[in-house]
Amino acid sequence: MFSVRRNFITKVVTSIVLICIVCFAYNVIMWRALELGATGSRTCLSATRTEQQQDMLDECPVLRYNPSIPLPSKGCRRVKPINGSCQLAQELFFSEPTATCKHQLNKNICQINEYDGHFDVECFEKACLEDTMVSLGEINRGNGLLEWQDFPSTHDLETHLRAVFTKKTDHYGFCFIKCAINTKLAQQLLVVPPFIRPNKNSDSQSQSKFNINIMLIDSVSHSHFLRSMPTTLKALRSIQKTSTSVFNFELFQSLKSRTYENLQAMFSGVLYNEKRLYLEPELPPVPIYPERLLAGFKKQGYETMYTGDLCWTWRQGLVKDLLAVMSKGNITTRWRRLKMKLEKAKIDRIDMTLASCEILHYNHIYLPFLAEPPAVCYNGQYQHHYILDYLSKRQKSLEANHRSFFHSTLLNMAHEDSGRRIQTLDESLAEYLKMVSKLNNTFTIVLSDHGNSYGEYLERSEEGRVEMFHSFLFMVVPPGVSKNLGETRMSALNVNQQRLVSILDIHYALRYLSEGKVDKLDEKHMKYSIKADGIFSEIASNRSCDSIPRIEPNKCICQDYEHAADNNASYALMAEFALGSINNAIQQQFRKSNPDAMRGFGSCQRLVAHRFGNIKQRQNKFGDHEVKMELYIPNPDDFKFMEMFMVLVSRKANGSLKLVTYKRLTKYGPFAGCADKGVAILLCVCSLKKYQNHINLKEMPDFRNYPEVFGSKTSLKPVHKQCLFIFKRKNKAGVVLEAANLCMNKKYTVKLDVTIENMTLSARSPVEADVWPGTMSFLVTMIRTSSNWNYKYTLKYDLVDVMNNNNNTNNKNTE
Repeated sequence: MFSVRRNFITKVVTSIVLICIVCFAYNVIMWRALELGATGSRTCLSATRTEQQQDMLDECPVLRYNPSIPLPSKGCRRVKPINGSCQLAQELFFSEPTATCKHQLNKNICQINEYDGHFDVECFEKACLEDTMVSLGEINRGNGLLEWQDFPSTHDLETHLRAVFTKKTDHYGFCFIKCAINTKLAQQLLVVPPFIRPNKNSDSQSQSKFNINIMLIDSVSHSHFLRSMPTTLKALRSIQKTSTSVFNFELFQSLKSRTYENLQAMFSGVLYNEKRLYLEPELPPVPIYPERLLAGFKKQGYETMYTGDLCWTWRQGLVKDLLAVMSKGNITTRWRRLKMKLEKAKIDRIDMTLASCEILHYNHIYLPFLAEPPAVCYNGQYQHHYILDYLSKRQKSLEANHRSFFHSTLLNMAHEDSGRRIQTLDESLAEYLKMVSKLNNTFTIVLSDHGNSYGEYLERSEEGRVEMFHSFLFMVVPPGVSKNLGETRMSALNVNQQRLVSILDIHYALRYLSEGKVDKLDEKHMKYSIKADGIFSEIASNRSCDSIPRIEPNKCICQDYEHAADNNASYALMAEFALGSINNAIQQQFRKSNPDAMRGFGSCQRLVAHRFGNIKQRQNKFGDHEVKMELYIPNPDDFKFMEMFMVLVSRKANGSLKLVTYKRLTKYGPFAGCADKGVAILLCVCSLKKYQNHINLKEMPDFRNYPEVFGSKTSLKPVHKQCLFIFKRKNKAGVVLEAANLCMNKKYTVKLDVTIENMTLSARSPVEADVWPGTMSFLVTMIRTSSNWNYKYTLKYDLVDVMNNNNNTNNKNTE
């Protein structure tokens, strides 16, 4: 008996031990999966932490430049980062060393020497192979292209360059040099110091003006700047110990997570027009209108310069901002168009911008908007090294010769998905800021337009989505500028470091400097709490995101502006409404460009969401209930990866719904390889596998095996033969109705009359829609308002034989 009992106990203990081992192993594997996250470019389901798991992670503080400044007791305070986000940032951004340019040959063929303020050029005799040519590349002023001239030796090149310097003529600030060295080709970008004539008419009035120097770094959030730029922060703190003031504005809210709208608002004050949608890859409807600011500076005698690191012959950067892009025409015609646009924009110079084409071509990249290469280099130096070197030389010379300037620089190295390339700027920016801090009469603004708008950090962490709309803003104010601004405005800058700041505050401050005085705000800005001289006046301590411009979908960086909501059945219906509205848009775009197709969707699939989440809600000033959420759509090539959309849905008091706007959070550029003609790439989810790319547009789709959506099964009822169907999904909060046409050559115009009891409709009844062959149209969402709810509908339709154009009218009570 004892032996049997002992054997039984032994078996029980062994079983318990085995179960514990299995559970421990499972937890280790799952935790490791959570820490590794998605290895691809899209959200991986296995990398999604639950709320309970999230709470187990370490708490993360709000990163601050100067933690000794007390946080405000009222008004906007930064949304607290979710637990574990700082550990995730450490894992993603600092698991590898900063990329260098050591992979490139670093060989100087010539160099510039300075003696007592005078410059000379020296070329090294043994830099190139003997008896080989050395080539000089310069920009042709007639067509903007880089053209090469050969010289028998470096000595001949040196003589030529000295002659150019002796003439003291204007130039673009650089030249390229190349020659053979052993079995390789050495290529050098030589930054040539500018010749600036002294301002002999310098008087007290010109001395009362100060220079404006703006550097905008694309796609870097406030937190990411603080975590990625330790050398720059150290330099700024050392500058702050001198007579130069440094201001860091901790609550700088982005207008939109795209550069164009932020640039446009800063230069011209023009805000996004919802009636003129701008969907990439299309060009914007209007330019950024820099002349709105620059005309005033030009009248004051300022030199204006706009520098960028993208090639002017492409569709991005300066040519897009000025709408100088030409799809057709030879290079000379395009160059003339650009110069015409520059003249209209009141831009005198673009100088180092013109070096970008050769640098990017050398790196075999069209746009540096991807993680490869990890650093953009030329001759073993970062691309931005050359830009900042030339800015330093020109700005020092302009100030020394009492020449006023307005310089704007846009750097794009951080516009990529790894979040690490910005680290390559740290050393160079630190040295540059040390230099400008010593220019007594130069006001320097360093800012970003928004945080990174795609990448693994954004996909895996809600904090990444907040950072997308939390820009950084620093100002360096030397004593000469401080004296000119006066105590009141300097005090305002100090106070505003802890207030909610908008890009319009920067615009009106620059307007004040450009025009001398701004009597009143533009009419469209009257609804915001903006002062006529912008950030130079003290911002109200209770300012909220309602009183500044933001283009939705946009996450306010202030605590308690929006409130989290749990997933429930009514939100599932609102998510369905948003998804249905997007699908209707895809279908309309596809049909417009493919009118003969026997289907409503081509390669760009009808979106079916796997789940929804991260729900935030609020009441807007009109009393509407606004709901912001994220939709997760499986990638067709790998279902474990999710495509993410952020949507904003507004619900009025009568229950009607409106999809206010949406944003694709995951990268959509790669889908250009399989997207349908006419369908916006940001809406397209398609298969990149070749064998799935070719869809027969004459073949009817079969919607009858429609999957579950958010856990609700899809039922269908025939309305007319086996052609017109009503698709229905129902949960405990209400119902969704869609119509589908599964027959060729028949088009239905449907009218849905709905009668409801204790429910609300997303659209006024009757709901009408054209249902073409092979299409499925989202019709209506019905959400209950009481536990006792009911509905019924009558569907009327007009049938058109597309082939014979015969009409037929029928009625059908379907439920």
